[in-house]
Amino acid sequence: MIRIEGLTKRFTRNVGDPALWRRIVGRYQTVPVVAIDALDLHVEQGQFFSLLGPNGAGKTSTVRVLCTLLLPDEGSCRVAGFDVATQQREVRRNIGVSIRGERSVYWKITGRQNLRYFAGLYGMRGQEVSRRIGEVTELVGLSGRIDDYVERYSMGMKQRLAIAVSLLHRPPVLLLDEPTIGLDPNGARALRGLLRELCEREGVTIFYTTHYLHEAEELSHRLAIIHEGRKVLEGSPDEVRSALGDNRIVEVQLAPGPEAPVDSLRNHAMVEKVISESRQPTVITLRLEMKEAIESVVEIAAAEGFANGRVLGLSLVRPTLEDVFASVTGEAHG
Repeated sequence: MIRIEGLTKRFTRNVGDPALWRRIVGRYQTVPVVAIDALDLHVEQGQFFSLLGPNGAGKTSTVRVLCTLLLPDEGSCRVAGFDVATQQREVRRNIGVSIRGERSVYWKITGRQNLRYFAGLYGMRGQEVSRRIGEVTELVGLSGRIDDYVERYSMGMKQRLAIAVSLLHRPPVLLLDEPTIGLDPNGARALRGLLRELCEREGVTIFYTTHYLHEAEELSHRLAIIHEGRKVLEGSPDEVRSALGDNRIVEVQLAPGPEAPVDSLRNHAMVEKVISESRQPTVITLRLEMKEAIESVVEIAAAEGFANGRVLGLSLVRPTLEDVFASVTGEAHG
């Protein structure tokens, strides 16, 4: 349904003092930036696929290419069988899109008026419009508020209306860029339930970007992690979690205080890296990726310079998606 092969997208970025460079040479000084670097992804029909990565990794640029807002510099992308560079009209007929940071609906009119307006843009006419508006309104749970002005909607309701707009023309593919950002926990949970239903019951293929790893773990059939524009891991959530191997993640609880051995553990010969660190008034918790698999925490406790009076507890833990994300990108994730 979505096939990305060797996708590369470059931009230029201004550097230095723009005013100074314009006075000297009449233009800005720029440097090239590779936003997407030879990316390969295949998403099957009816799949929920999540694209993960730190800020600036290339997630939104990938969505923009898929929905024809950007053209590839190299490589190819096909959506629903159509090429994003040469068959843009056909691609747009087969997708629904919601992109982070872009207002997808008009706030000064009602939800129903929004849906009628966009239905007209999709070429829908007559009784089909009223029937379809009723269907998508019920599907996204806005039947009781569809005739209210959108400016009175909560953020979650606006997101639901944006999803309804994207579904009006029954697209087989939905492209969603961080749709739950800014939603309260209840609104985000309700939106995730809607998307799961669309995928499982309606057969919609969903390409989803998010910063919330629990969302990807909960919803995805497959996911990929990209870093600096390159894919570093891909697979089912279980396959990605297993990338660190067994018996490699150790959780350490330390008594807080100026002598807590955080730095010594960070630099210990057995430790590859500190994946995460959290501090509470009564305990510091570190998750460590070990250089090699260990048989038991006894092996760690016996290691020179590891256990001391500040260590309250040691345990081997199963890797989480957050552990893998931190390991392959070098960034902890909140």
